[in-house]
Amino acid sequence: MIAQVFDTSNTLTVAAAIVIALLGGGGVYALVKVRPEASKISVDAAQGAVIVQTGVIDSLREENQRLAQRLSEVERTPADVNALMARVQQLEDERTQLQRENARLMARVKHLEDELRKVMES
Repeated sequence: MIAQVFDTSNTLTVAAAIVIALLGGGGVYALVKVRPEASKISVDAAQGAVIVQTGVIDSLREENQRLAQRLSEVERTPADVNALMARVQQLEDERTQLQRENARLMARVKHLEDELRKVMES
Protein backbone atom coordinates (compact mmCIF):
# COMPACT_ATOMS: atom_id res chain seq x y z
CA MET A 1 0.00 0.00 0.00
CA ILE A 2 2.78 2.42 0.87
CA ALA A 3 4.67 1.46 -2.27
CA GLN A 4 1.64 2.56 -4.34
CA VAL A 5 1.64 6.02 -2.76
CA PHE A 6 5.39 6.69 -3.00
CA ASP A 7 7.93 5.75 -5.61
CA THR A 8 10.84 3.53 -4.62
CA SER A 9 13.31 6.43 -4.34
CA ASN A 10 11.30 7.80 -1.42
CA THR A 11 10.92 4.44 0.34
CA LEU A 12 13.63 5.16 2.88
CA THR A 13 12.09 8.51 3.76
CA VAL A 14 8.66 6.93 4.11
CA ALA A 15 10.02 4.04 6.19
CA ALA A 16 11.76 6.47 8.53
CA ALA A 17 8.58 8.53 8.83
CA ILE A 18 6.54 5.40 9.62
CA VAL A 19 8.98 4.34 12.32
CA ILE A 20 8.85 7.81 13.82
CA ALA A 21 5.05 7.81 13.63
CA LEU A 22 4.82 4.47 15.35
CA LEU A 23 7.20 5.49 18.12
CA GLY A 24 5.37 8.56 19.32
CA GLY A 25 2.63 11.11 18.90
CA GLY A 26 5.10 13.74 17.72
CA GLY A 27 6.10 11.37 14.97
CA VAL A 28 2.61 11.59 13.49
CA TYR A 29 2.97 15.35 13.24
CA ALA A 30 6.39 14.98 11.61
CA LEU A 31 4.97 12.42 9.19
CA VAL A 32 2.24 14.83 8.12
CA LYS A 33 4.83 17.54 7.45
CA VAL A 34 7.15 15.25 5.41
CA ARG A 35 4.91 15.00 2.33
CA PRO A 36 1.45 16.06 1.30
CA GLU A 37 0.56 12.38 0.85
CA ALA A 38 1.63 11.73 4.42
CA SER A 39 -1.90 12.41 5.67
CA LYS A 40 -2.96 9.11 4.09
CA ILE A 41 -0.07 7.36 5.82
CA SER A 42 -0.94 8.96 9.16
CA VAL A 43 -4.58 7.92 8.73
CA ASP A 44 -3.50 4.38 7.89
CA ALA A 45 -1.13 4.36 10.87
CA ALA A 46 -3.86 5.69 13.15
CA GLN A 47 -6.30 3.04 11.89
CA GLY A 48 -3.68 0.38 12.55
CA ALA A 49 -3.09 1.75 16.04
CA VAL A 50 -6.84 1.73 16.74
CA ILE A 51 -7.08 -1.87 15.57
CA VAL A 52 -4.13 -2.87 17.75
CA GLN A 53 -5.54 -0.98 20.75
CA THR A 54 -8.95 -2.57 20.23
CA GLY A 55 -7.34 -6.00 20.22
CA VAL A 56 -5.42 -5.19 23.38
CA ILE A 57 -8.55 -3.87 25.09
CA ASP A 58 -10.51 -6.99 24.11
CA SER A 59 -7.70 -9.17 25.39
CA LEU A 60 -7.58 -7.26 28.68
CA ARG A 61 -11.36 -7.55 29.07
CA GLU A 62 -11.15 -11.31 28.58
CA GLU A 63 -8.32 -11.55 31.10
CA ASN A 64 -10.30 -9.40 33.54
CA GLN A 65 -13.31 -11.72 33.22
CA ARG A 66 -11.13 -14.78 33.74
CA LEU A 67 -9.52 -13.26 36.83
CA ALA A 68 -12.91 -12.20 38.22
CA GLN A 69 -14.15 -15.79 37.89
CA ARG A 70 -11.00 -17.11 39.54
CA LEU A 71 -11.35 -14.60 42.38
CA SER A 72 -14.93 -15.68 42.89
CA GLU A 73 -13.77 -19.30 43.13
CA VAL A 74 -11.03 -18.37 45.60
CA GLU A 75 -13.48 -16.39 47.73
CA ARG A 76 -15.79 -19.42 47.90
CA THR A 77 -12.94 -21.66 49.05
CA PRO A 78 -12.86 -20.53 52.72
CA ALA A 79 -16.60 -21.14 53.03
CA ASP A 80 -16.16 -24.61 51.55
CA VAL A 81 -13.24 -25.31 53.90
CA ASN A 82 -15.27 -24.13 56.90
CA ALA A 83 -18.18 -26.37 55.91
CA LEU A 84 -15.82 -29.34 55.52
CA MET A 85 -14.17 -28.67 58.88
CA ALA A 86 -17.59 -28.53 60.57
CA ARG A 87 -18.46 -31.87 58.93
CA VAL A 88 -15.15 -33.38 60.10
CA GLN A 89 -15.86 -32.24 63.67
CA GLN A 90 -19.35 -33.74 63.50
CA LEU A 91 -17.96 -37.06 62.27
CA GLU A 92 -15.27 -37.08 64.96
CA ASP A 93 -17.92 -36.50 67.65
CA GLU A 94 -20.05 -39.28 66.19
CA ARG A 95 -17.06 -41.64 66.12
CA THR A 96 -16.27 -40.88 69.77
CA GLN A 97 -19.88 -41.60 70.71
CA LEU A 98 -19.85 -44.87 68.76
CA GLN A 99 -16.57 -45.92 70.39
CA ARG A 100 -18.11 -45.36 73.84
CA GLU A 101 -21.20 -47.31 72.87
CA ASN A 102 -19.04 -50.10 71.48
CA ALA A 103 -17.02 -50.27 74.73
CA ARG A 104 -20.26 -50.36 76.75
CA LEU A 105 -21.69 -53.14 74.57
CA MET A 106 -18.45 -55.14 74.77
CA ALA A 107 -18.55 -54.88 78.55
CA ARG A 108 -22.20 -56.01 78.50
CA VAL A 109 -21.33 -59.00 76.26
CA LYS A 110 -18.48 -59.94 78.61
CA HIS A 111 -20.83 -59.70 81.59
CA LEU A 112 -23.43 -61.88 79.84
CA GLU A 113 -20.78 -64.43 78.83
CA ASP A 114 -19.62 -64.58 82.47
CA GLU A 115 -23.23 -65.09 83.62
CA LEU A 116 -23.74 -67.80 81.00
CA ARG A 117 -20.56 -69.57 82.08
CA LYS A 118 -21.71 -69.50 85.73
CA VAL A 119 -25.10 -70.92 84.76
CA MET A 120 -23.47 -73.66 82.68
CA GLU A 121 -21.08 -74.58 85.48
CA SER A 122 -23.75 -74.93 88.06
